[in-house]
Amino acid sequence: ACRGRGGGACATLFLSCCLLLSRIGRGHGGSTLAVCSAEGLGCGVPQRVDGVSSPWGGAKTGRSEVGGLRLRGGSSWSSWGSSLTSDKKGYNPENDPEAEHIPNDGITCMKFSPKAMAPNNFLAVTTWEGELRCYEVDGSTGKTKPVGMQKHEKPAMCCAWKLDGGGVLSGGADGKGMLWDIRAGTWTQIAMHDAPISGIFHSELPSPCYITGSWDRTLKFWDARNPSASPIGVLQVPDRVYAMDVVDHVMIVATAERHVLVYDLRNPAQPFRQKFSPLKYQTRCVAIFPDKTGFCVGSIEGRVGVEHISDADLPKNFAFKCHRQNTNAKDPELYAVNTIAFHPLGTFATAGGDGSFNFWDKDAKHRLKAFQRADQPITSSHFNHDGSLFAYSVCYDWSKGVDEFLKLNAEQRKGRIMIHLVKQECQPKKDVNTKRW
Repeated sequence: ACRGRGGGACATLFLSCCLLLSRIGRGHGGSTLAVCSAEGLGCGVPQRVDGVSSPWGGAKTGRSEVGGLRLRGGSSWSSWGSSLTSDKKGYNPENDPEAEHIPNDGITCMKFSPKAMAPNNFLAVTTWEGELRCYEVDGSTGKTKPVGMQKHEKPAMCCAWKLDGGGVLSGGADGKGMLWDIRAGTWTQIAMHDAPISGIFHSELPSPCYITGSWDRTLKFWDARNPSASPIGVLQVPDRVYAMDVVDHVMIVATAERHVLVYDLRNPAQPFRQKFSPLKYQTRCVAIFPDKTGFCVGSIEGRVGVEHISDADLPKNFAFKCHRQNTNAKDPELYAVNTIAFHPLGTFATAGGDGSFNFWDKDAKHRLKAFQRADQPITSSHFNHDGSLFAYSVCYDWSKGVDEFLKLNAEQRKGRIMIHLVKQECQPKKDVNTKRW
């Protein structure tokens, strides 16, 4: 077990990392060693369990102490055992359209197809069973129909579309980056790392390439025109890559130990800016503004940082709290911000371990709308190309460890996919009586 100071936390504290360790062992019939120890977080010592390992080590209560506050990763404790067969579905309190033919296991990432495929909408989904699925989504009703599926040898961690919509990229715990040409039906390896791939993107800069980030502490660039076993470029980063985002020439990479690196892909040899996350605890997700002037970063303790890239805009940086329950109590509950997704208008959504998602206006510092909590965490989300659809996944995120997982029945272990039809909820509002941060 490794220990860090302040916001530094060991890799297995990161929710997805912990889960990956357990799922690799579980998927291959072996026991898995889970380690988690960080100062002030109350995690246990290395622990081995048969088949599935607990990402919180010996913390059987499924919580950790952070600065005297409870850090939790699921919804209300009693909700996990509730029945999902009643008319009111606990995993879909908003009654949003649900995808059919859903995965039997949790969802790690979801991405809508790019504007190049408009007016069609397709949704790529990766799962802990190693699946890369594709659904076609009706833009007016939100109804889905399955298109097809490919599979990694181990859990699939991330996905992205080619910029022209000609295929779907995915990165796996097997260290392989794959390209699925849906029209041709081909499944081709286009990248390789020595550890799980946590981010994958298609970019035209510095030349047409695929960019991958991994737990092996590297970023690699692969020729998109002539895929080969050797990358055309390799960048070393300070630690394991936990989250990354790419929009045009801007790339943001967040690693273990709270490092955040900003790259200009027109000249990626060195980061344009390197800093520590403004948040005190471990980074969970990052997302770049649509206008590319900054980015948002989310952490495991229910907080989001709004960061700008230009020196002239740095005074605009700020952070705010979210995905917290019972905030007026002596012992409030903190949940991870699992995903941040930007609307084309510049407003954005956060979703977290409390099972809720919210829409925000960063410029007006307003919460535009808060939605009802599902009875399980939301693990991934994404807006489609014109912002009319918002997809989110509801499933177990392993933040309470193996004990709670074993309490779930087969239906509760599935990865639920909901499509929210966005109306006027994401319109920027500066002079309205909405909740101010």
